[in-house]
Amino acid sequence: MMTLTQYYLVKLAEEASEVAQIALKCAHFGVSEVQPGQSLTNAQRCYAELNDLLAMVHQLGKASGGEFYFSQDGFAMANKIAKVDRYLAYSQSLGLVELNAEAQS
Repeated sequence: MMTLTQYYLVKLAEEASEVAQIALKCAHFGVSEVQPGQSLTNAQRCYAELNDLLAMVHQLGKASGGEFYFSQDGFAMANKIAKVDRYLAYSQSLGLVELNAEAQS
């Protein structure tokens, strides 16, 4: 039998995979596309999945009795953005990602 913390860790992983799936659909088909049989754009569906993910983060914190406490860390986020920007610049230097409009003018 699993603990509530384990249960919400599983749910967190499920939601993270759903975020990944819709993010890939946004990349393939565009954020404005409405998939046949859907009423929402890919962007709207992505927002919903992100909210689902954050809900599980919240529930995990409650179920763990504070052992798993998440608070946004602006410093850690800035470090991650800087790291991703370095890889972006490298990909652009290889001609694999377009340059932004400001760099092209």
